[in-house]
Amino acid sequence: MKHLKKKELDVLLARLSEVRREIVGDVESAQRQSNELGTDGTQDMGDLAAATYSKQVMMELSERERGRLREVEAAFKRIENRTYGICEESDEPIPFIRLEAIPYTRFTVAAQSEIEIRKRTGGA
Repeated sequence: MKHLKKKELDVLLARLSEVRREIVGDVESAQRQSNELGTDGTQDMGDLAAATYSKQVMMELSERERGRLREVEAAFKRIENRTYGICEESDEPIPFIRLEAIPYTRFTVAAQSEIEIRKRTGGA
């Protein structure tokens, strides 16, 4: 975290808080919409299938957003532990510009690319 200036860290803390607010709002909205789908007394099988599919999509979106929220919360924890901004793969500093774009990232671009290549090729 030493590579980040106090002003940069303040910007990143604000970005993390902003992302957290957005996610919480998105999850709550998706949950509300999911609960509302299919409650209009629809009897048509096509409508029922569409409502079921829409409900599944909303639940997946919520789960994806919950995962992102966990990443944001983990970033706040890394700030507390003074490990924020250090790549978990290479131990190299993550550039401010990357953290500004994705404030909860745990990896440099190079490390993230390597991880994705390993996933695609079946490596560990």
